[in-house]
Amino acid sequence: MKKSLSLFAFLLFPLLPFAQNYQLDRRGNRFPQRLELIEESEGPLIGPDYAGLGDIRSGFETGVTLKEGGTYHLFISEMYGRHHLDMRIGHWTSPDARRWTRQSTAIANVPGRSHLNHKAEAWMQAIVFDEKTARWQLFYIAYRGGNPEQGEVLNLDYEGVVWRAVSQTPGRAGIGGPYQDAEIAMKPDANSQDWEGQQGLDSFFPYPVGNGSQWVTLHGSRNHHPPSPWRVGVATGKSLFETKWQRVTAENPSGIETLFIENPIVLRLPTGEYLAVYDTSNWPAYPEYPARPDNTVGYSVSKDGIHWPQGKALIVQSRPATNWAADVRTPLGLVPEPDGTFTLLYTARMKDKEFWAIGNVRVRLVK
Repeated sequence: MKKSLSLFAFLLFPLLPFAQNYQLDRRGNRFPQRLELIEESEGPLIGPDYAGLGDIRSGFETGVTLKEGGTYHLFISEMYGRHHLDMRIGHWTSPDARRWTRQSTAIANVPGRSHLNHKAEAWMQAIVFDEKTARWQLFYIAYRGGNPEQGEVLNLDYEGVVWRAVSQTPGRAGIGGPYQDAEIAMKPDANSQDWEGQQGLDSFFPYPVGNGSQWVTLHGSRNHHPPSPWRVGVATGKSLFETKWQRVTAENPSGIETLFIENPIVLRLPTGEYLAVYDTSNWPAYPEYPARPDNTVGYSVSKDGIHWPQGKALIVQSRPATNWAADVRTPLGLVPEPDGTFTLLYTARMKDKEFWAIGNVRVRLVK
């Protein structure tokens, strides 16, 4: 079914110079590049009144956007019931990254939250086409709920495990699936480090580095009680199908962010460098950390994909007319465009409704 957009979805505005705030991040300038905002939307692309939203009651969270064969694809965590509790992964497509049509459920969760249900939620992480097997490989994180009898909290996430699912349709045309679980790619185990906590894995994004003979993943975790920051670490493997990722001790936890970072998505640039975008926030309880407003996403540029310098912040809602979100959440990846710019979708909680909508901007990387 074709979907219509909200009234404001296509109202894109060119940005004036004063809208840019390159001094937002007052920490050391560890890399020369910066993301520059070119266009932003006045309202969400997909909000609570979007036609064809179906049973998605609370909106969206983590996800990945990519362009394949001239079509934009979005694999996104859908909060079809209670926000951040009832979650599955949907597949959406668009001819222009603005008009989106839901195609299918790529990964379903198992309803019925409990400490015994280890797939109570499904959080989208990454999707990669493997040339050797000619199949799309989809990675997602599944959680169990807490066990109150053991002092845990039912509605918190525990023991996050990364699953790899494989498209059952061969070739690049098989991007729409159907997808079937293949194996666990990463999980909390004896190799977990001290900074990794009760939540288990909360982020996972694999990507090749160098000549492609080595793979790296940025993986995240945090502890509930006592509470700890949300951090990410670096691990290496021999292939996309690695199940015994080796933590890079000297880089863990990564200094890219020291208070809150989730769901990094990495893109290799034509220069051979690596650009990561990720979810980050300002937490007033930690005044020693530089503050960021609630309308930004984080980013960092690495020379080798392993050593990540301290990140910067990109404002994605720069003016009152475009500041529709109470809290910008998760960037959904950078899609390179022919003119050298990038399309960037993101999720954000709306100001007037308890709904996590999808917004979009166009950006470019400059020095």
